[in-house]
Amino acid sequence: MFSVREMPWHREGLVLDQHPTTWDEARRLAGLTWDPITEPVYELSGVDEAGHPLYAPIAGWQRIARSDTSATLWINRESYAVIDHGEMGELMEAVLAQPNVQWETAGVLDQGRSVWCLVLLDEPVQLPGDDTMTLPYLAITNRHGQPGGCTLRATAVRIVCGNTFRAAELEGDRTGTTFSFIHKRGWRNRLEEARQAVTGARAEMRAYEELARELLTLPISTRQRELFIAEFIPMPPVGLVTDRVAGNVEEARGAVRTILASPTTAPVAHTAYGLVQAAGEYLDHVRRSRSWETKLNRTLIKPEPLKAQALKLAREVVAS
Repeated sequence: MFSVREMPWHREGLVLDQHPTTWDEARRLAGLTWDPITEPVYELSGVDEAGHPLYAPIAGWQRIARSDTSATLWINRESYAVIDHGEMGELMEAVLAQPNVQWETAGVLDQGRSVWCLVLLDEPVQLPGDDTMTLPYLAITNRHGQPGGCTLRATAVRIVCGNTFRAAELEGDRTGTTFSFIHKRGWRNRLEEARQAVTGARAEMRAYEELARELLTLPISTRQRELFIAEFIPMPPVGLVTDRVAGNVEEARGAVRTILASPTTAPVAHTAYGLVQAAGEYLDHVRRSRSWETKLNRTLIKPEPLKAQALKLAREVVAS
């Protein structure tokens, strides 16, 4: 794989100072110069008089293999049509309607059964008072023969490994910002639909930016901040709360206060936007989880109702 600017957490792959300027260059750096190819599948049908094995093709089936090593990736029906690595770049450029896309990461997983390319959309969102940028990406994840197919998705996940590959898939499934190309002949006929899907994803990003800018104009006093924290992490009714539970609630409220004072939130902590961001950071990164499956479910797979509640609550405390 390759990654622009940053070494991935697993400390593997090429790290580049600049984005590759063409898909051919990006493909070479990612180890994608081979392609998935199709070959007949044979079965042992008997032996000849000399004892040599006889093989016959299995009708209706084909083998998906690597063109460089001939290693088998999958066995599929003959109706399955590969979308190879050259076509992945063609697809991305066609959907974005521009030849010079900024290839951010790309690579190979599971001996070639899964591959990806990630493009940085040159449309970063920077909000007043927030010294960080939100970077939107467009990804193609391609599973050669496996369930999942070739899917185009808008994502905020920077794919660098199998975990982030799957996280981007789950995020797209949850938000609906995906477009799947079925591995059938004629997949190019759906390019216009894919362009429309990307247009929709960009519209969602603009809607998010408008909401964020609105929240940044809503000032929050110290009293309102404390009211938000108390309502966001409520204390059980008197008589039903134990000392241990009360201690846990105060600890959680203290964690939200710490986030509001931290470098990630302090510049916007005096706004409704800061309250919503602190709530999201607490829910995704600080709140305790019973297991990693629980954490994965509520941060990526399923909508988190408390995030929507935080937005509603921030508006209410502004009006208080």
